[in-house]
Amino acid sequence: MNSNAPRPPSDFELDRLLGSRLMRTSPQFERRWRELRCDLARPRRLLTLDGIRAWWWPGLGTLTLASLTVVLVLRQGPAPLPPETRVLFEELLALDAALQPAQVLLETETRDALLHLPAPTLR
Repeated sequence: MNSNAPRPPSDFELDRLLGSRLMRTSPQFERRWRELRCDLARPRRLLTLDGIRAWWWPGLGTLTLASLTVVLVLRQGPAPLPPETRVLFEELLALDAALQPAQVLLETETRDALLHLPAPTLR
């Protein structure tokens, strides 16, 4: 018989285990949890009345300044282009008409055929 085999628990040990309270944590953890739970249960006021009074006027001034800045920027709109950079619509139509014959080069088959043409030799 193997001497390392665990022996089955006795009836007394089984009764003691089944009757005892299940402990999943240590007593130190339970004590610390009770302390923290009391601290967490208390509601905390992030902004006290004094804190609100202290930030009321500077906050109001900052909000007013920011809103005026936004209104002024939106009223101005984008800056107009200088006359030399403006492109007239008629010029765009003329450019499109001039490039229309080259539109055939945009097709994939035509591009592939042009890439496989032999390179010209220079004499």
